[in-house]
Amino acid sequence: MYGNDGKRFEPRPGTLSLVAGKLALDFANTESGRGGAEHLDHLQTAGDLVAWAIHAGIIDAKNTSLFRHKFEGQSKSAHQLITRGRSLRETVYQINSCVATGQQPTDKLLRCLTVTHAELLATATLAPHGDNYGWAWHPKAELTGAILGPITLSALDLLIEADIPRIKQCRGNHCGWLFFDNTKNKSRQWCDMSVCGNRAKASALRARARHKNQEQR
Repeated sequence: MYGNDGKRFEPRPGTLSLVAGKLALDFANTESGRGGAEHLDHLQTAGDLVAWAIHAGIIDAKNTSLFRHKFEGQSKSAHQLITRGRSLRETVYQINSCVATGQQPTDKLLRCLTVTHAELLATATLAPHGDNYGWAWHPKAELTGAILGPITLSALDLLIEADIPRIKQCRGNHCGWLFFDNTKNKSRQWCDMSVCGNRAKASALRARARHKNQEQR
C-alpha cells in the first residue's frame, strides 16, 4: 500500500498513539496529513477498524474473535462497517476541526452526526455503569453499533459537555491531529510533544541557525 507521496505505507491501526484525550478525537486521528502529499489513512479495511477498536479499548478482549470473524475479508458486512466508520470519522474530524479554528460547524455536519447517533442508539440498551447507567451495545446482537456507538457518544459529549476552547488541532507539518487540551492554562500546542513538538523545535533551531549565518555573511 502506498501513500499520496508514492512511498510504501503500512496501516498500523493497532499501534497508533492515543494522545487526543477523547475517544472521538483519537478516532479522527486514524487519518493524518489530509489533503497533502503525506496523507496517511490507517483505516483501509474493516479489519483495520476492528484492530483500532481493540487498541482503543472499545471492544472487550473476550469478544475479539467474534468481531474478527464477522468482519474479515470482503464480505458485505465488512464493506458496510468500513464505509460507515470512515464516514463517521470524516464527520467527527470536520466538526472538531471547525471548532478548533473558531468556526461554526455547518448544520449539515451536525445533522449527520445526530442522525448517525440516533441510528446507532436505536440498537443500544441502558445498562449499569458504575453508580449510574449508560448506553451499551451487545456485540452478539449489534456488532457495528458496539464499535461506532461509543464513538458517537464521545463526539456528542465533546460538543455538549466539554470545554469547547480546549478542542485543538496540532500545528505539526503533515499532521492535523485533534486533541483535547487538559493543561491548566490551555497551553498545549501539539498532539504529542515527543513527535510534532520536537520536530517543530528542531525546525525552529535550524531556521534560527540559517538566519544567523545569513547575518554573518
